[in-house]
Amino acid sequence: MPANNGFSSFNCDDLQFPVLLSVPHAGRIYPLDLTDNLRLNPAQLVRLEDRYADRLAATAIKAGLPTLVAHYARAWIDLNRDSRDVDPAMVEGGFANSLGSAKMRGGLGLIPRRLMQYGDIWKRQLRREDIDHRIGSYHAPYHDLLEQLLSQIVARHGVAILVDLHSMPPLGAGGEMQPQIVIGDRFGQSAASVYSELLAARLNHLGVRVALNHPYPGDYILRRHGAQKRNIHALQIEIDRQLYLDADLREPSAEIGDVAAMVAELLFLLIEQARGASLPVAAE
Repeated sequence: MPANNGFSSFNCDDLQFPVLLSVPHAGRIYPLDLTDNLRLNPAQLVRLEDRYADRLAATAIKAGLPTLVAHYARAWIDLNRDSRDVDPAMVEGGFANSLGSAKMRGGLGLIPRRLMQYGDIWKRQLRREDIDHRIGSYHAPYHDLLEQLLSQIVARHGVAILVDLHSMPPLGAGGEMQPQIVIGDRFGQSAASVYSELLAARLNHLGVRVALNHPYPGDYILRRHGAQKRNIHALQIEIDRQLYLDADLREPSAEIGDVAAMVAELLFLLIEQARGASLPVAAE
């Protein structure tokens, strides 16, 4: 597979499984151009990271599942946003044809503009050519490779399932009633509901609190790559960081290996379903 220092690909030369894993917000590399323009303390940008979500893919990668893992920080460019979703106020001379999404207006567009509780991230506006470079060298290659791999998986297996892996902050008030994992399929638009329901059933069996689509139905990656008419299904898995990080939500806890093993188990359930095998959840 082609190399890109912004992300790594694993197990993508022999696509023996019909599932492809994507980890777009795992990046912890902050380029010098980014840090030189920071108004905030760099440590505050951790709030944008799906902190150590790459390690949640470790067991699946060892098992041979094809996987893309981002290395550049989300603050550099967000792989889960449309390349046109740029806040014009961030750019010298503006940005024509901006999508103007609600997330962009809230400060979380293609390049994040502000952080809740901290305010604006950047000291200076960005140049359009710098944004185009980030898109061309990182965002576009990531999505091009996803498309290529999904097409190859469909050609080999007849079906492809893209799983976009994320982590989420604790969902606030509600205590034990709040979900620990959210499965998103854009309310059935990006994947057949059987896949989401299968994962939810297994998580319930394991005693994990799970929700479907609320409050995270999935964003651009699911919208762009889910194509059920072509037998390409796209799901998002959001995992509460309390399950695998320390009390400060900054460093891995002893449970991270168990959570990674659970992620791999969910992916292999999808593989069995895609192959038409009997389902362990139904058999128990």
